[in-house]
Formats: sequence, structure tokens, C-alpha cells
Amino acid sequence: MKNMGVIARNEKQVTLIYSSNTRVGRLTLSYLAGTDEKYLSIDLAKTKVSDTQWAEIADALGVKIGDLVDKRELDMSSESTAEFSSNDWLKIIQKNDSVISRPIAIKGKRTKQIDNPPEIMEFFGVDSAGLEQSPMDDGHLDIERTTDTENFI
Repeated sequence: MKNMGVIARNEKQVTLIYSSNTRVGRLTLSYLAGTDEKYLSIDLAKTKVSDTQWAEIADALGVKIGDLVDKRELDMSSESTAEFSSNDWLKIIQKNDSVISRPIAIKGKRTKQIDNPPEIMEFFGVDSAGLEQSPMDDGHLDIERTTDTENFI
């Protein structure tokens, strides 16, 4: 039997989980809003994500729940957080949305934590096709995507 997650995944829609209290979150949302693509934005400052969903996100990213947290946002030393359990990290996330300073994008089976806002464009098949060509050559530019596994942003 296939293991089903609690997060809805759609190949035709990007889900962005971000905090409007962080710079990267706000800028990533502005990149997403500037596209004509379908998206769902979940602002952690207004909407809570369940503990089960956080566990699923961490699993999809291949990290521990504590790795989702920007520890620089905490008023604690890294030594004092070294022994935190997943439940401890979940409590911190639920009480302080700005500790998720890097937004999380989900599209279909793909999940990525965004470090730099333009990275969100990777979810829309944007690459560098045609950059080495000039309209002066013959008037016909080949701008079809030539790779499936590489990202050029």
C-alpha cells in the first residue's frame, strides 16, 4: 500500500509555506505573485501548519525538523539547543513563525527550502535555453527547454 501524506501535492500548482515576518519569505512570494502560474501561499504568521505536516515536510527535504529552523532567530546558544527533540522544535516553530526564515516550496513530488527568492522560478521550468543565440542570426530562436534535470537559476 502506498504511503499517503497529509500535504496536498499538485503538479499544476506550487504551494509556498513562508513567513511574512521574514525578508526571504516576502520576496519569494513577490516572485511567485509575478508569475501567471497557479499557486497557494501559506503565511505562517496567519496560518499554522500542523506538527504532522512539519514532519512530512522535513522528511520530504531529507532533514530533521530542527534543521528547518533558523537558529540565528532564537535567543539561545547552539549548545542549549543541541539536545532538543523533534517535539521541542515543533513547539518553537508553532510559537515563532519567523524561525522559518527560508520558505518551503512544494510542487508535485518536489519539495525545496528556498535560500534565495529567484530560486522559486525553478518550479516553472525556467532555464537558459536560447541565451547563446542572437535574433540577428536567422530570425528563429530555439527557446525550447533542453534539459530536465538541471536548473540554471
